[in-house]
Amino acid sequence: MRILAVAVTYNPELALLAQVLGSALPQVQDLVVVDNGSTNAKDIRQVVTQAGGQVIANERNIGIAAAQNQGVARARVDGFTHVLLLDQDTVLAPGMVADLTENLTALEQGQGRIAAIGPAYYELNSQRQTRAYRADGLRLSRLSLANETRPVASDFIIASGSLIPLSVLEAVGTFKEDLFIDLVDVEWCFRARTAGYRSYLSPTAAVEHRLGSGTVQIGPREVAVHVPVRNYYWVRNALWLARQPYTPLAWRIYFTSRSLAFLATYTTLVDKRMLRLQLMIRGIRDSLASRLGPLNG
Repeated sequence: MRILAVAVTYNPELALLAQVLGSALPQVQDLVVVDNGSTNAKDIRQVVTQAGGQVIANERNIGIAAAQNQGVARARVDGFTHVLLLDQDTVLAPGMVADLTENLTALEQGQGRIAAIGPAYYELNSQRQTRAYRADGLRLSRLSLANETRPVASDFIIASGSLIPLSVLEAVGTFKEDLFIDLVDVEWCFRARTAGYRSYLSPTAAVEHRLGSGTVQIGPREVAVHVPVRNYYWVRNALWLARQPYTPLAWRIYFTSRSLAFLATYTTLVDKRMLRLQLMIRGIRDSLASRLGPLNG
C-alpha cells in the first residue's frame, strides 16, 4: 500500500499547517499540498518544502473538490495506490494511518467492496467525538463510537483523514467539482454506496479537527458557525443532494429540515444575519435551478 497524503489549503494558519504536515508525513509515503490561491502562498510553499512535501499551486480558489481531484490525479500518475485526504487544520495522532490501513485491509478481506475508512475525529469547537450515521427508511440513526473497538459502517465519513483506494475512485468516480465546497464528501459516499461500496469509521484512529469558527446551541444540538458564504454553499448543495436518486430517503428529509433550521438559526443567533439570509435564499434558488459551481457576484 503506497499512500499519498493530499492536503488542501486556503489561507491557512502557517503554524497549524506545519503541525498538520508534521503529524502526517511520517505516516505516509509522500504528501502534496494543493493550495487554492491563498494570499500567503509563498509562505505555504516554504512550510511545505521545509517539511518535505510537494506543492500544487492554483492561482485562484477552484474549490475543495477540484483541488482534491488534482491530488488524486497526482497520486495516480506517481504510482500510489491510496490517498489520505486532509484539511489544513487536521492533526493526526501517531499511528493513525497504520490503524486505518490495518482496518481497511481486514475489511476488504472480510467484506470486499470498501469505499473509504476514516478516523473517529475529535471536534475541537464542540469538544465531541464524531458519530456514525445510518439511514433506515425514514429514520436516521446517530451511533456513538465511545465503546466501540472495531470499524463501524457509516453512510458517510468526512473527507479529512479518510483513506481511499484509487481503485475505488476509478470505479465510483472522483469528487463532484461543481459542488465547490460543503457536502462534497457526503455526495461521494452516497454515490459509492449506490455502486455497492461502504464507508467505515475506525473508533481507534484519532485526529483533532475543527469545524467552523465556533458553535451555537439549538436545543440539544450544536451547530458549527462558518463564514456567511458557507451558508450559501451548504443550503444550495444540501437541497440539490436531497433531490438526487442515490440519496437515501432519511437523508433527503434531513437535508430539507436542516436547511430550514439554518434559515432560523443563522438569521437570529449569529453575526451578519441579513447577509446570511440573502445568501441562503440565493442558495435555495440556485439549488432549485441546479445552478452549481462557485458563487459569483
